[in-house]
Amino acid sequence: MQVFKAFMKVLRKRLFPALMYVSVFVFIGITMAKFGDSDSKFTATELSIGIIDEDDTAASRAFADFIGENNKILDLGDDMDVITDQLYHEYADSVIVIRKGYSEKLAAGETDGIFDIYRVHESYAHVYCEQMLDEYAAAVKAYTTAGMSLDEAVKGAGEALTAESNVTIETFDDNNSGFSKSFASYFQFLPYILISAIMSTLCPVLLVMNKKEIRYRTNCSSVDPSTYTLQIFAGSLVFVMSVWLILMGVGIFLDGSFFHGRAWAAVLNSLIFAFIATAISVFVSTFCPGDNLLNLIIQAVGLGMSFFCGIFVPQSVLSSSVVSASRFLPAYWYIRANEMLCGKVAYDFGSVAICLAIEAGFAVAITAITVLIRKIRYSSSSILTAVKA
Repeated sequence: MQVFKAFMKVLRKRLFPALMYVSVFVFIGITMAKFGDSDSKFTATELSIGIIDEDDTAASRAFADFIGENNKILDLGDDMDVITDQLYHEYADSVIVIRKGYSEKLAAGETDGIFDIYRVHESYAHVYCEQMLDEYAAAVKAYTTAGMSLDEAVKGAGEALTAESNVTIETFDDNNSGFSKSFASYFQFLPYILISAIMSTLCPVLLVMNKKEIRYRTNCSSVDPSTYTLQIFAGSLVFVMSVWLILMGVGIFLDGSFFHGRAWAAVLNSLIFAFIATAISVFVSTFCPGDNLLNLIIQAVGLGMSFFCGIFVPQSVLSSSVVSASRFLPAYWYIRANEMLCGKVAYDFGSVAICLAIEAGFAVAITAITVLIRKIRYSSSSILTAVKA
């Protein structure tokens, strides 16, 4: 076990990246636990909008009434100094000018050049205001195109755009899932921290173990390359299990109770992914990349899987092409299983088991490929060829 002992000595000197990632993630996890379970709902915020009606017709006044349904209308007059002052100090989000000839153009189906908008700078409020104008003008045009008079079109557009609908977000969770909201969020982001903490710590250690001097000395000894690789894996797993157990302990603290129900499947899911992160670390270090290239690879693997597999962005909003490509990455199957476990999609034990089996297959495949590459790359014949060259 000389290789294992040497590995642990080098590892002790390079624990800072792992401690940093784990500490930051624990802080984020506690924050999510504190604020993630709040029952606050989305509430629309009204804008402060000034309206200058240069057309002064029934249609323009109907439009002003439409804007005032869900927003605060400011009486600013037409003094540009007053308007500029209100916009500069952000008392008004935007000022809409209904241009002369508004009703005639609208009746003719023309929507260009009927409004002007004053604002100080681009903002979400300004974009939202422009969206309201575009939707209103498009709705009136649709009604007039259908053969309605301008008065009927204006009335119909106002009623359609101010109508409220009750929206219910369907979930598939039940009382026996063993998942709180904070607990589910914690496991959702766990793959990124596992990849980042494990790769940023293990890869530099493995690069030290892969130095030519150490490799040559090892190959001159009685240690078989396969045995050397297995001891490297053993040392890596000791470190990974330590990180994983710390993260599981924090998860228990955040949930306020020990694992139960489906949470045990989520724990197994995270353990398998920890093995995958270990296998990727050993695989990458086999090619001995430089420090700059190594940091690039770590960020590419961590952030790439996070964005393409649904860790940072829900899989439901990803395009079909991205989802199809992400099936070839292990994080996709982790997130797919986690979404079923936490109730975002319908739970099915067989589907969860398939996801876990595919993840385990990734870990086994990467490990087998790594053992084969190291056996070929670090064999005595390979080293003898390199020395002769």
